[in-house]
Amino acid sequence: MELIGAVGMTARMAGVERDLRISHPFAGYKYQAITSETLENGDVWARAYLRKLEIDHSIDYIRDLIERLNNLSDEIPTPKKEVQLAADSLCVSMVEGWRGEIGHCAITDHEGKIVHYKIKDPSLHNWFALALSLRDLEISDFPINNKSYNLSYCGHDL
Repeated sequence: MELIGAVGMTARMAGVERDLRISHPFAGYKYQAITSETLENGDVWARAYLRKLEIDHSIDYIRDLIERLNNLSDEIPTPKKEVQLAADSLCVSMVEGWRGEIGHCAITDHEGKIVHYKIKDPSLHNWFALALSLRDLEISDFPINNKSYNLSYCGHDL
Protein backbone atom coordinates (compact mmCIF):
# COMPACT_ATOMS: atom_id res chain seq x y z
CA MET A 1 0.00 0.00 0.00
CA GLU A 2 2.88 2.33 0.68
CA LEU A 3 4.21 1.90 -2.86
CA ILE A 4 0.90 2.90 -4.46
CA GLY A 5 0.40 5.93 -2.17
CA ALA A 6 -2.65 4.64 -0.30
CA VAL A 7 -3.90 6.93 2.46
CA GLY A 8 -6.22 6.78 5.45
CA MET A 9 -8.03 3.58 6.32
CA THR A 10 -6.93 1.96 3.06
CA ALA A 11 -3.28 2.32 4.10
CA ARG A 12 -3.82 1.51 7.78
CA MET A 13 -5.75 -1.71 7.11
CA ALA A 14 -2.62 -3.01 5.35
CA GLY A 15 -0.08 -2.05 8.01
CA VAL A 16 0.93 1.43 6.75
CA GLU A 17 0.63 4.00 9.55
CA ARG A 18 -0.57 7.21 7.87
CA ASP A 19 -2.57 9.79 9.78
CA LEU A 20 -2.02 13.54 9.41
CA ARG A 21 -3.33 14.16 12.92
CA ILE A 22 -0.26 12.30 14.20
CA SER A 23 2.39 13.09 11.59
CA HIS A 24 1.44 16.79 11.25
CA PRO A 25 -0.57 17.77 14.36
CA PHE A 26 -2.15 21.21 14.31
CA ALA A 27 -4.58 23.25 16.42
CA GLY A 28 -6.23 21.03 19.04
CA TYR A 29 -4.44 17.90 17.85
CA LYS A 30 -1.23 19.26 19.38
CA TYR A 31 -2.83 18.83 22.80
CA GLN A 32 -4.87 15.67 22.28
CA ALA A 33 -3.54 12.12 22.18
CA ILE A 34 -4.75 10.63 18.90
CA THR A 35 -4.72 6.88 18.44
CA SER A 36 -4.35 5.48 14.96
CA GLU A 37 -4.74 1.73 14.60
CA THR A 38 -3.12 -0.37 11.90
CA LEU A 39 -3.92 -3.92 10.86
CA GLU A 40 -1.93 -6.24 8.63
CA ASN A 41 -4.33 -8.38 6.58
CA GLY A 42 -5.70 -5.74 4.23
CA ASP A 43 -8.87 -7.73 3.56
CA VAL A 44 -12.57 -6.88 3.88
CA TRP A 45 -12.59 -8.01 7.52
CA ALA A 46 -9.62 -5.73 8.30
CA ARG A 47 -11.40 -2.75 6.74
CA ALA A 48 -14.59 -3.43 8.72
CA TYR A 49 -12.75 -4.04 12.00
CA LEU A 50 -10.61 -0.92 11.52
CA ARG A 51 -13.80 1.15 11.13
CA LYS A 52 -15.09 -0.32 14.40
CA LEU A 53 -11.84 0.63 16.16
CA GLU A 54 -11.99 4.14 14.67
CA ILE A 55 -15.57 4.58 15.93
CA ASP A 56 -14.53 3.48 19.43
CA HIS A 57 -11.62 5.96 19.43
CA SER A 58 -13.88 8.74 18.11
CA ILE A 59 -16.37 8.20 20.93
CA ASP A 60 -13.54 8.37 23.50
CA TYR A 61 -12.17 11.51 21.80
CA ILE A 62 -15.58 13.24 21.85
CA ARG A 63 -16.14 12.36 25.51
CA ASP A 64 -12.72 13.76 26.39
CA LEU A 65 -13.43 16.99 24.48
CA ILE A 66 -16.79 17.42 26.24
CA GLU A 67 -15.09 17.00 29.60
CA ARG A 68 -12.45 19.58 28.65
CA LEU A 69 -15.12 22.02 27.44
CA ASN A 70 -17.03 21.66 30.70
CA ASN A 71 -13.88 22.71 32.57
CA LEU A 72 -13.42 25.91 30.54
CA SER A 73 -14.63 29.29 31.66
CA ASP A 74 -17.98 30.59 30.41
CA GLU A 75 -16.35 33.29 28.30
CA ILE A 76 -15.92 32.37 24.64
CA PRO A 77 -13.17 34.33 22.88
CA THR A 78 -14.15 36.34 19.82
CA PRO A 79 -11.89 37.41 16.97
CA LYS A 80 -10.50 40.92 17.37
CA LYS A 81 -10.37 41.72 13.65
CA GLU A 82 -11.36 40.50 10.21
CA VAL A 83 -9.01 38.00 8.61
CA GLN A 84 -7.31 39.34 5.50
CA LEU A 85 -5.81 36.79 3.14
CA ALA A 86 -2.38 37.44 1.69
CA ALA A 87 -2.34 38.85 -1.85
CA ASP A 88 -1.00 36.89 -4.84
CA SER A 89 -0.50 33.74 -2.77
CA LEU A 90 -0.79 30.00 -3.01
CA CYS A 91 -1.79 28.04 0.09
CA VAL A 92 -1.81 24.25 0.38
CA SER A 93 -3.36 22.53 3.39
CA MET A 94 -3.98 18.91 4.36
CA VAL A 95 -6.51 17.54 6.84
CA GLU A 96 -7.29 13.98 7.88
CA GLY A 97 -10.80 13.01 6.81
CA TRP A 98 -12.59 9.75 7.37
CA ARG A 99 -11.25 8.38 4.05
CA GLY A 100 -7.75 9.76 4.53
CA GLU A 101 -5.80 12.88 3.58
CA ILE A 102 -7.88 15.67 2.05
CA GLY A 103 -5.84 18.26 0.18
CA HIS A 104 -6.92 21.91 -0.12
CA CYS A 105 -5.32 24.44 -2.43
CA ALA A 106 -6.25 28.14 -2.59
CA ILE A 107 -4.91 30.90 -4.84
CA THR A 108 -5.53 34.59 -4.14
CA ASP A 109 -5.39 37.58 -6.47
CA HIS A 110 -3.66 40.94 -5.94
CA GLU A 111 -6.43 42.00 -3.49
CA GLY A 112 -6.26 38.84 -1.39
CA LYS A 113 -9.52 37.45 -2.78
CA ILE A 114 -9.74 33.75 -3.57
CA VAL A 115 -9.64 33.20 -7.34
CA HIS A 116 -9.27 29.41 -7.32
CA TYR A 117 -9.92 26.72 -4.72
CA LYS A 118 -9.40 23.00 -5.27
CA ILE A 119 -10.07 20.04 -2.97
CA LYS A 120 -8.51 16.64 -3.60
CA ASP A 121 -10.45 13.69 -2.19
CA PRO A 122 -8.37 10.84 -0.70
CA SER A 123 -10.24 8.38 -2.92
CA LEU A 124 -7.99 9.52 -5.75
CA HIS A 125 -5.10 7.70 -4.05
CA ASN A 126 -7.07 4.64 -3.02
CA TRP A 127 -8.82 3.48 -6.21
CA PHE A 128 -5.74 1.52 -7.26
CA ALA A 129 -5.80 -0.34 -3.93
CA LEU A 130 -9.31 -1.53 -4.74
CA ALA A 131 -8.15 -2.77 -8.13
CA LEU A 132 -5.25 -4.65 -6.54
CA SER A 133 -7.49 -6.26 -3.91
CA LEU A 134 -9.71 -7.71 -6.65
CA ARG A 135 -6.95 -9.69 -8.39
CA ASP A 136 -7.79 -13.38 -8.82
CA LEU A 137 -11.29 -12.98 -7.31
CA GLU A 138 -14.69 -13.81 -8.75
CA ILE A 139 -16.79 -10.94 -10.11
CA SER A 140 -19.29 -11.68 -7.34
CA ASP A 141 -16.66 -10.52 -4.80
CA PHE A 142 -16.59 -7.02 -6.31
CA PRO A 143 -19.57 -5.46 -4.42
CA ILE A 144 -18.34 -6.27 -0.91
CA ASN A 145 -14.78 -5.22 -1.76
CA ASN A 146 -15.96 -2.01 -3.40
CA LYS A 147 -18.21 -1.03 -0.49
CA SER A 148 -15.61 -1.94 2.12
CA TYR A 149 -13.35 0.78 0.69
CA ASN A 150 -16.28 3.21 0.47
CA LEU A 151 -14.50 5.38 -2.10
CA SER A 152 -15.95 8.50 -3.67
CA TYR A 153 -16.84 8.30 -7.33
CA CYS A 154 -16.92 12.05 -7.89
CA GLY A 155 -14.97 13.52 -4.95
CA HIS A 156 -17.85 15.78 -3.90
CA ASP A 157 -19.07 13.88 -0.85
CA LEU A 158 -16.35 14.89 1.58
